[in-house]
Amino acid sequence: MNLQDLLDDEQRREERRQERSTPRHRIALVVGAVGAVIAIGTGAALTAAAVSEISGDGQQTAASTAAPDVSAAAPPDAAMVPTPPTIDPGPSATPSPASAVVEDAVAPEPGGITTILGYTVYDETSDLDLIPRPSAEFLEEWPFDVEVGLMQDHLDAVCMAEKGFRAAFIPMWQTWETGDTMAVINELDAFNDARTPEWREAMYGADDQPLGNAYDWQQAGCHGAAVHATGMDDAH
Repeated sequence: MNLQDLLDDEQRREERRQERSTPRHRIALVVGAVGAVIAIGTGAALTAAAVSEISGDGQQTAASTAAPDVSAAAPPDAAMVPTPPTIDPGPSATPSPASAVVEDAVAPEPGGITTILGYTVYDETSDLDLIPRPSAEFLEEWPFDVEVGLMQDHLDAVCMAEKGFRAAFIPMWQTWETGDTMAVINELDAFNDARTPEWREAMYGADDQPLGNAYDWQQAGCHGAAVHATGMDDAH
């Protein structure tokens, strides 16, 4: 066997070795390419990846892979991007309206409709028999006709209600000893809306009504009628 025979024999053995190693070599290249794609990230473009091919006669051609251009990579698939969870803000934090302030939480006496500065307020619907009367000692110090006063207040309230006004009342003798009279009158006027010209005319008559000896209860509004009904025209 000459030198050429030895070279030919070695060439054939080399070709067999390369044929046996070709499948493994190709698999390794494919796996490497896939791994590179995964490492770049989901949806990244592989711009150049040449896998070495083995020629039929066993000669390996050069395999070259170009590094992917990250700046040119296609944007991630929107379907693959997780959507941020929607945060439920829960019930509205808008503060509820402030509770109404009760100016006078004292319960009224029987027959009363409300209280002002602690004193029970009565109106045309109240039963006069339920209104507390002052003591005998009080009347000795402050002599006045309690029943006439209460009846006039009641008749005023009834007459004003018929005209569409409110004329609720408080027995003013209850305020004398405490010195609350003027404060209670002011609050009661506000409660009755008694500071309007219409209310005053309905209660006391027009400003130009006759006075003195020419006084006429029929021109003196609801109060004039109440004074007349209780027989107190001379005390007008």
